Parts: sequence; C-alpha cells; structure tokens
Amino acid sequence: MRIKEQIFRNLLLYALLLFATGVYAQESCGLEYCVETALKNSLQLKSDNNTLAKYKASVGQVRSELLPRVNAVGTYQYSFDIQTQMIPAEMFGGLSGTYKEARLGVNQNKSESLQASQTLYNAPLLISLKIAKATVNLECLQIQGTKEDLIYNVSATYYNIQSILKQEQLVENNLRSMNSLVEITDRLYKSGLATATDANRLTVSRDNTSANLRKLRNNKEKMYNLLKILMNIPIDSNIQIKEFQENKSSLVEPFLPVSNPMLKTNYLQVAQGKQIAEMQLKSIKSSYLPSLSFSGSYGYSAFYNNANPMKNLNDKWYKSSYIGVQLNIPVFDGFSKKYQIHQKKAEIKNYEIQGEQILQQNSKEMADAYADLKSNYTSLDTQKRSLELAQKVSDDINNQYKSGLVKMSEVINSQIELVTAQNNYVDALISIKQAELNLSKAAGTLMK
Repeated sequence: MRIKEQIFRNLLLYALLLFATGVYAQESCGLEYCVETALKNSLQLKSDNNTLAKYKASVGQVRSELLPRVNAVGTYQYSFDIQTQMIPAEMFGGLSGTYKEARLGVNQNKSESLQASQTLYNAPLLISLKIAKATVNLECLQIQGTKEDLIYNVSATYYNIQSILKQEQLVENNLRSMNSLVEITDRLYKSGLATATDANRLTVSRDNTSANLRKLRNNKEKMYNLLKILMNIPIDSNIQIKEFQENKSSLVEPFLPVSNPMLKTNYLQVAQGKQIAEMQLKSIKSSYLPSLSFSGSYGYSAFYNNANPMKNLNDKWYKSSYIGVQLNIPVFDGFSKKYQIHQKKAEIKNYEIQGEQILQQNSKEMADAYADLKSNYTSLDTQKRSLELAQKVSDDINNQYKSGLVKMSEVINSQIELVTAQNNYVDALISIKQAELNLSKAAGTLMK
C-alpha cells in the first residue's frame, strides 16, 4: 500500500509541474513588420493620398487664374433679314427731326481673331492661392494623424494578442495537468486511495479550465482578425505574431518625456484650420477692393451679300484690333460680405476654443499616461513578489506532500495560486508595453 501511495505522489507531482512549464509557438512576424504592412496597405491612407493629390492640383488651378488667357475665335454669320436702323432724315436732305429707316451692312459676316486677357490685380484671387497651399498642408497633417492612429491601433492589437498567447499557454499547461490528475485520481478512487469528492473537484476544475481555454482561443481569433483588417490582408491569411519575451534589461524606471502639446498633430490640425479661416476672412474683406484686368484682340473680318462662305466683297479681309483695361469697383452688394465676415469671425473663435480644449486634453492625456505607466511598474514589482512567494509556497507544499503532511487539495490549491501569479505577472509585463504605447501617443512620438 505504501508503494502505491509513493507512486501516486510521484505521478501527481510530475503532473503538477506542468503548471510552470511554458509551450511556445513558432515565432513569425514582429510588431515592426505588422506596422509597416499596415502603413503600406491601408485603404484610408490611399484615400487620403488621393485627396492630397486633388488639393495639390487645386493649387495649380488657382495659380492658373493668374496667368494670361489666349483664345483663337472664328465666327460665321448669315442674316436672312438685316436689322433695320433709324437714321436722321436730314442726313439725306430730309426734314430735321424726322428719321428714315435703313438696313446697313450685308447679309454675310465672317471674322477670325486672337483674343487675350490678363488679370492685373485681384486681391481675393491672390489670397485664394495661399488658401489652396494651406489646404495642402492641412491634408498632410490629416495623413500624419491617420498614420499615428493606425500605428497605435496595430500596436495595441499586437500587445493584446501577445497577452492572450501567454494566457493560453498557462491555461493549456493547467489543462494538461488537470487531465493527468483526473486520470490518476480516477484510478486511485477505484483502488480506494482517493475519495469521490477529490475526483469530482478535479473534474469540475478541469471543465472550467477547458471552457476558459475555448474562450481565450475565440478571443485570440477575433484579435487576429482585427489585426488582419488593420494590415489590410485577406481575413483567411495564416499569420502568427512573435510571442512576448520578457527582457528585464529593457525595463527601466519610467520618466516623463519632454513634450510640447502644441506640436501634437491634433492641435496642429486645428491651428492650420484656424489659419485657413483667417485667410478666408481676409479674402472676403479684400473683395471690397477694386480689381483690374487687361484685354486685347487682333483679327480680320470679311463680308458678302449672299450666303457663300468662300467669297468676300472686294475679295478682301479687313483688319481690326484693340487693347483695353477694365476696372471693377464694388459699390454695394446688399450687405452680403458683411454677413460673410460675421460668419467667418465666429468660425475663427470656435477654432480658438477648440484649440484650448485640445491643449487641455493633450496635457491630461500626458499626465494620465505617465501615471498609468508608473502604476504598472509598481504593479509589476508587486506581481513579481507574488510570483516568487507563490513559487516558494508551491515548493513547500510539494515537499510536505511527499512527506504525507498535507492533503492533495492543498497541493492543487497551491498550484492554482502559482498559475494565477504567473498569469498576473505576464499581464503586468504586457501592461507596461501598452502603457508605454499610450505615453508615446500622448507625447506625439508614435511616428519617431
């Protein structure tokens, strides 16, 4: 009987050692690869780049309004009935104060000319060019913000998967141990060396562990699907990320990085939007100013009294040309510009308020992220001590069990506590990586 009990203890201890044994999956793609792939394949970035190309083209379009306009014009006109004109009769010897109807001209008119025009001064147009360039800068900031969001989301998802992988390893080890314990306890129960309560407790614990493992694997699949969406690769792609490896040398005390909240992308976007609104306000005000343009034409005309495009009177073309300038002075527009100015001023004030709100939010996020990082480091120290203590307790219980001083339930409880401590320690390690990611986002250094 003693021999059977000793064999049982040895088998039980061997099975329980599986709690502390890790099984590591084959390494594959790292975080840097996932981020680079996401930035390369992002549909949102492709859309933003197309928008940027559109805004760059709009700069050229506005600039073209400042260049000369040259047109070649040709016309042909045949009048079935020449328009009647009223001419003073005294020109033909008639009575003064009377008029005589007359049809002047010929039925067929032809002309060809080269016409040119040039804007000499148009203040709103000059400001529009600056606005177009500022809009390009705003879209560049939008692209930068999209990249930062993508980097953050990919990194956060990556760390979540690493956490699940670690938890999955621990639960798999726990389940293997539970299966071994159930088999051993069933044999011992049949031999009268274990109670039905021991067997039932182990069966319940094994079933709960199995359900937890299924839940973890389901969450892992969802996280992998999210990562694939962020990377814009087929959802049925088979990818594996690198498992988290503890590197104690990389764990240094947290420090508050130097950061200027006014240099973060979200604030720069608001500042650029305000600048554009201010230029638009200036453009509205400048529309009160006169505009000056130049125009000119050089061409030839020909005439004939019948419908025959190939013939001209006297077989001649008659030259014509002119140059001129046009000055437009706004006088009254029904107060349209006045109300446009009021609207734009209100928009600028909203930008100022939004900028203050973002600065406050940026400062808060920075302080919160730093506080979380310090807290996670403190938690890591606590979990590390708990793990060391749980390991020591487990070793002591195992030694006492070999001597027959404790029951099997105490051995099981000590191993469960050890697994819990291992799990908490892994969570604390990965939480530091996530906190560092949040601090980098708050400091605006995700792109660095």
